[in-house]
Amino acid sequence: MTTRPSPHSSPLTRRQLRRLETLTDDYRVVRAGDGTPIVESPTGQTLRLQRDGRLAATTLVESVQSYLHVPRG
Repeated sequence: MTTRPSPHSSPLTRRQLRRLETLTDDYRVVRAGDGTPIVESPTGQTLRLQRDGRLAATTLVESVQSYLHVPRG
């Protein structure tokens, strides 16, 4: 699967690309929009692919709309 990077995203480093190539097929890319790919391991653990190619445990936080935002109309 080939996707175009977002014009607002930073490109992946060579180390990140190399690491993505070496991951087994049971790893799944969950998100990659801001230049920091997030992958899910076969055990369901969420991992952040750091710029140096290392995987670091992370948690995903869904974005929420601020309760202070009041639409004008």
